[in-house]
Amino acid sequence: MEIIFSSRTSRGRQAKHPSITTNEGATERNVGIKCDIITNPDSTYPIIINPYKFDISQFGEKERKKLEFEIANISSQDLSVKLVDMPPEMFVVKMPKDVKAGKSAKGQIELMTEYVSIEFEKSITIQLSDSSSSRFTIPVKRTIRIPGATPGDSAHGK
Repeated sequence: MEIIFSSRTSRGRQAKHPSITTNEGATERNVGIKCDIITNPDSTYPIIINPYKFDISQFGEKERKKLEFEIANISSQDLSVKLVDMPPEMFVVKMPKDVKAGKSAKGQIELMTEYVSIEFEKSITIQLSDSSSSRFTIPVKRTIRIPGATPGDSAHGK
């Protein structure tokens, strides 16, 4: 089951409580989502992720399925980085295990072959070893625009 929380028009601390209706037990259950939406992604703490959105779009014939990124540790303590959520069937993520204080480390996200012809908007979430166990959710987007192709030439899905 996937719950999508679009933060496009939201700012600051947010709390959402979507309801889930099932045919098992109680007829309705609530899930809580709490987050801080940062409008200036270059001023996050204790890390800065560059780029702050992973856009693996393809705008031409040449297949594009990889993106390199960098995690800069702007704190005074070494941090461990752990991938805690992603659609596992869609991506392979190479994440640095640790980022030393004041240093940067590189990572890479690669699209699985089955998803090269599909447009989507998903995300991955990482967690840090700081005292708050900070989590960062990074949007991952793919748009396909091939000159001369008709709109039905590629499969589109979300």
